[in-house]
Amino acid sequence: MLAASAARALAAGRPWQAVDPLVLRAGVLMSLDRAEEAEQAARSGLEHAAEVTDAEAQGVVRLTLADILLRRGETTEAAALALTAAHWFDRAGLGADGGAQARLILARAYARNERTAEAAEVLQSALPDLLEHGDGQTVFVREFLGDLLRRLGELRPAAEQYLLAAEATKGWEDPRPQASLAQSAADTLDDAGLAEEAVAAYERALELHRRTGTDPVAEVRVLRSLAWLGLREEITATTVDRARGRMGEAEAVLEAALATDPEAPALRSELAQTWHQLAQVLDRYVATAREADGDEAADPARTAPLSPAQVDALRLEEIELWDRSGRTYAELGPDHLRDRFQCLNNAAWTEQERGDADAGAARVTALIDEARTLPEDEVPDWLLPSAERLLTQLKGRAG
Repeated sequence: MLAASAARALAAGRPWQAVDPLVLRAGVLMSLDRAEEAEQAARSGLEHAAEVTDAEAQGVVRLTLADILLRRGETTEAAALALTAAHWFDRAGLGADGGAQARLILARAYARNERTAEAAEVLQSALPDLLEHGDGQTVFVREFLGDLLRRLGELRPAAEQYLLAAEATKGWEDPRPQASLAQSAADTLDDAGLAEEAVAAYERALELHRRTGTDPVAEVRVLRSLAWLGLREEITATTVDRARGRMGEAEAVLEAALATDPEAPALRSELAQTWHQLAQVLDRYVATAREADGDEAADPARTAPLSPAQVDALRLEEIELWDRSGRTYAELGPDHLRDRFQCLNNAAWTEQERGDADAGAARVTALIDEARTLPEDEVPDWLLPSAERLLTQLKGRAG
């Protein structure tokens, strides 16, 4: 019907009357995932808009085509159209409505073109108007601005936008968006070195993830982040025990999820990563205690020295964790080969630190032998040179 309406307007010699039905048709076609036809309709509408005198109509046709092109990945033309649309809406006195939407499209197009600073500037200029269009758009816009600011290294303002977006979702029935936004805020605060604020945001995200019970991977990542944050101020037996507890909680979450879906690659990968990170926590504990042991000015109340037996027990635990993690990565296939190699590398050097370089070298030799039996296209270029270099270094230390 819309096509027929446009055709009749053109047949009657009134092309300006074809613009509205063509723009509406473009929108309907996009909703049907017929993007190419939608673009054709919108372009036709723009062509016939040459004789339209209404500023709002000029803005609408350009905004429609800009939106379609942005979805199709034609970001440069989309940006130019969105900028022109904003000017037409401003002329029509609709800067707070259509003009704000055009500037949102413009910011998205700039962001896709890696023009991050310009995208943030445009979005901030339109922010007050965009926030007047409901909670859904408020959340989207604030999260988008948070992402842009984070890319620009403006971490505290970025975290503020994530938290404001999370606040806007509080009345929603589904708590998952709030949990995700709280986690983004926490990650950003952590990157900014604001440990206390990051912990508060992570605790909020953890509470929300546990309420939904639908995203064990997100819950586990929060728990691991909390474990590391607990070690930021000081690494002592007490803080390491707390971190170990958080890692244990993460392992329990994953084990429970795997009981329902034992072969889920994402869950198994996160479990391997949790073991890997726990080993790193223990490794840092040993290194810190040894540094304190050699520092006469160190406060023994804050960093108690470890006995040789305690150090060896922790080293053995690290090796066992890295072995367990590496085996899981091996079962997950070639996509996790780099993670597996990192585990093997850490275990080998830990063996060397225990005075058993031959055991570490044996691990690396086994991997080299395995890689040489595989088809060439299954072995990444970096693997054999890295493994052979590691083996040489281990043997050199042993000598």
